[in-house]
Amino acid sequence: MKIFISLVVCAFILQAEGQNKNMPAKAGKKFRLKGKIHGSTTQWLYLGYSNADGKWVRDSAMIKTGSFEFIGAIKEPSAAILGFDKSGSLDGDNSVSLFLEPTVMTLQLKMNDFKNAKMEGSKSQKQAEQLEKSKASVYKQLEPLYKEYNAINQKFIAARKANAPESSLDSMKETMEEIRNRMEPYRDQLTQKNLAFFRKNPNSYVTAFNLRFYVSSLSLDSLEWFYDNMDEAIQKSSYGTELNKEIIQLRGGSPGSIAKDFAATDIEGKPLRLSDFKGKYVLLDFWASWCVPCRKGNPHLKELYKKYKEAGIEFIGVSDDDNNPDAWRKAVAKDELPWKHVLRGLDMQKIRKGEENPADINDKFGIQVLPTKILIDKEGKIIGRFNEEEVPLDKLLHEIFGK
Repeated sequence: MKIFISLVVCAFILQAEGQNKNMPAKAGKKFRLKGKIHGSTTQWLYLGYSNADGKWVRDSAMIKTGSFEFIGAIKEPSAAILGFDKSGSLDGDNSVSLFLEPTVMTLQLKMNDFKNAKMEGSKSQKQAEQLEKSKASVYKQLEPLYKEYNAINQKFIAARKANAPESSLDSMKETMEEIRNRMEPYRDQLTQKNLAFFRKNPNSYVTAFNLRFYVSSLSLDSLEWFYDNMDEAIQKSSYGTELNKEIIQLRGGSPGSIAKDFAATDIEGKPLRLSDFKGKYVLLDFWASWCVPCRKGNPHLKELYKKYKEAGIEFIGVSDDDNNPDAWRKAVAKDELPWKHVLRGLDMQKIRKGEENPADINDKFGIQVLPTKILIDKEGKIIGRFNEEEVPLDKLLHEIFGK
């Protein structure tokens, strides 16, 4: 099963953080969200959203005799998170995602049942509710698997904090991977319902918002088709702009494009530059120490390396372990990976601030899921892009090297 990394971390927080104390931003259009909550003894609610200046803000409102109100400014319909948690978590029964619009909206909430909130005044929210309603039966079938997965995940977190043996942690990761595999048919059903909504509603902000999560799984042609069928206002929205940026990145990492050069320091502390290998085939392996499918595929990758390394190909592992380099080094040593290795260059501070990061290798190739492998020819042109499937890569290497 592919591991999604998307910086698709959390779609709501990949924006610059800020503060909002019931004051509109300098630009944009004012919104007012008036609500009532039944059964709550909590004094404060928190609303997270992207304001008119493009900054992610967390506003707060006091609950007085069951009523609350948020006032702010946005430039377009925007996804938001409402709940009791200051951090903006969507976990639990007392949080919900909403679509705000620059108008007056009303909201009815029940304690421990925020998912069934009743909202009026937002066209985008109505569309989002229609989409969720179409998926309700699938979610119901997935619920037992989610509970099973979360129970194992909590044990894994506790075991890791207690410095449990690596063999025990690996066993739990294998179990979670097996549960994720059982989820896959239901996830496929959810995907089909989402795509049907996208096709029917090309000019919805809900479509633009959600399409960004399919950059990893849809073909480049399909993504371009969806984007081209949006009207100009949606294309120029913040969600449309971000989608287009990711399409451009994916195009840059797809067959037919010239591979973008990058420079990094390898695992031995030596400088490495992709362009230094011009004249040889290069296989870029995007992986991580924590990615179970990546680690499972390493024995086969080692077989390919042994078979073709003398034929004129170089392997370069690009790891998503910038936040834990020790785990990266241990994984390379444990799996005995003999090729060159670099870290991707992830900088979460720049992501949170909405800043560009020219050093991020994944961005240069539009990497959204792990594992992903990209094959580059002697002239620097990308000739193959592969995920977990081994056969297409094996076949292409056989065609090139004749063995």
